[in-house]
Amino acid sequence: MENKARPTFLTVLCILTFIASAWTIYSGISSYMSADSVAGILQSGMEEARDKIDEAKEGSATAESILNSVTDAMSPEKIKNSAIGSIISSILCAIGAFLMWNLNKKGFWIYIAGTVAAVILPVLIYGGFVGLTAGGFGAFFGILFCVLYGLNLKAMS
Repeated sequence: MENKARPTFLTVLCILTFIASAWTIYSGISSYMSADSVAGILQSGMEEARDKIDEAKEGSATAESILNSVTDAMSPEKIKNSAIGSIISSILCAIGAFLMWNLNKKGFWIYIAGTVAAVILPVLIYGGFVGLTAGGFGAFFGILFCVLYGLNLKAMS
């Protein structure tokens, strides 16, 4: 059996995925550990914003709705659940990238599973504006990388 050479583009994508996954795992652990204090700070900031909108007496229903959504989403429990979801999805993406690094096509499907988790979990955990925003951000980069990895499927077996 002859060894196939890994395309340079696939190498670059995998390295970017390794870096992003490591950073997200680190951030997820940090978020999990500091969820209580972060939630308190965010809740306090939302209350200040709500007070300023009330003082201006020009607060729109949309701004109030967004503030309510963010305030409801920033509980310690939801922050911890989101951190666990981020860690799991990043581990799946890193495993997928590792397999693709070794030219194993199964890694592409594992990477897609990690990307789908990164998009769906924030929506399920937070819901509303916060969930859609976080899921949308994950979807943009996730879909982009899935397409770019898909361009390299012919090099994998």
